[in-house]
Amino acid sequence: MMTDKDREAFERKVFEYCRKYDLIFGPRIAVGLSGGPDSVCLLKLLDKFNKSGLTEAKITAVHVNHNLRPGECDEDEAFVRDLCARLDIDLFVKSVDVGKTAFDLGVSVEEAGRIVRYEYLREVAASEGTEGYVIATAHHKGDLSETMLMNLFRGTGLDGLCALQPKQGDLVRPLLCVTKEEITDYLDSAGSRYVTDKTNFEDIGTRNVWRNKIIPYIGEYTSRDPEDALVASHELLSQDRDFMESAADEAYGEFVEEIGTYKALDCGLRALHDAVASRVVRRLWKETFGSLTDFEAVNLRIARDLIRKDDLEGFTTVDMPFGRIMWRSEDLAGFSEPGAIDDVAMALAARSGYITSPEEVEIELCDGVKENIPGTNLTIECSIVEKIDKLSYNICSWICPLDMAPVKGSRIVLKNGVQGMKFTKAGSAGGKILKDIFAANKVPRPARSHVLAAAAEDTALWVPGAGHAAGFTDLKSYEKFLGENCEGRYLEVKIYSEE
Repeated sequence: MMTDKDREAFERKVFEYCRKYDLIFGPRIAVGLSGGPDSVCLLKLLDKFNKSGLTEAKITAVHVNHNLRPGECDEDEAFVRDLCARLDIDLFVKSVDVGKTAFDLGVSVEEAGRIVRYEYLREVAASEGTEGYVIATAHHKGDLSETMLMNLFRGTGLDGLCALQPKQGDLVRPLLCVTKEEITDYLDSAGSRYVTDKTNFEDIGTRNVWRNKIIPYIGEYTSRDPEDALVASHELLSQDRDFMESAADEAYGEFVEEIGTYKALDCGLRALHDAVASRVVRRLWKETFGSLTDFEAVNLRIARDLIRKDDLEGFTTVDMPFGRIMWRSEDLAGFSEPGAIDDVAMALAARSGYITSPEEVEIELCDGVKENIPGTNLTIECSIVEKIDKLSYNICSWICPLDMAPVKGSRIVLKNGVQGMKFTKAGSAGGKILKDIFAANKVPRPARSHVLAAAAEDTALWVPGAGHAAGFTDLKSYEKFLGENCEGRYLEVKIYSEE
């Protein structure tokens, strides 16, 4: 049993741990409070730090009634209400049928409870509206040891072994420096009450089996307490993990590229060490979808194999979890939601100068036209010009001579879905079908039906950003055109962004 001096040493140990990792010194802390010894100890310590002037954070307690143990769950709720009233700490309570939630989500009851707790903790924290809050959970050394071993046998690698950290985003774990025994001794010696979840002592659920059977069995055959050994290993492995994360940060900055609103990786990263390259790939997945959930070793292996291949032609895709897709185009690779692959392909086509639209486009090009191109932030504007020697040129401008074949007497339209049209680029002896030109120019297949071109009947006259068949688009083609024919009327077509 702890003495007063022992309790003071325990409190000092936790406070110094919090100071070392800067865990509890923001404006507000939302504490997950089940009523069990761990969360009661955490709440009382944080309250004591505040009242002794060591911290100034506003403490809020959050309790979820899981309704898994009829009667007992309500008693737990009544206990935390009484505790918070005595400590004068605001309490938020939510009642949830976690059994039904587990069924609806197709997960274990244990996982459903975790999901519900963290969702409610973040909901309460956000509702308070104070920036800089943290969510404090009462994980201790035993939880860290169990998590390490469970993840070891799941094959999660270094990140899984280091999963529980003192500080991760908005989560802080002030009690990772102490054991379960220290926690209960601290409370019992002070006469502090707490509730006991009897299911924690039953061998149901993966974590309970590790806690109650496997780790104690390991302890019978090791010279060192397995919990102490695992905590020491955790510290060393975390240092290794931090070093590799730093190397991956640097590599990610070097190999990531912006593709419109998307991000992709230059496949040159295949030259990196696998440990770093794998972290770079996982980083892209997380930035694309928000988390690493369900991106497992087999998915990483498939992704790395696609990046390594050096004999790929065209636009290639492979399946990923939840219907998501990994794509590769030339030396770029990235991830996409199922319905966004066309958007990615169009962004890649834009890098080659093509203009695309996800919507059906058909705009007649004639004097006085000025309108938005559907599905884009671009405007197209047309006007008759006479003094063509004063024109400015760029890849998104086109001067169309209205009195020459095949333009004369034809309706000229800007449209997509042109891949079946013939296109004879100015200066070429013969023409080709646009789909063949797109393929030769590495335009991703999903983007080809979205590429815009100006056409007269079934003949493409101008592919914005790529070239023209009639008229001219720049000073060089203008000078060449003058040598052939400079008579007649001219329609100037400009495509530009209003932004």
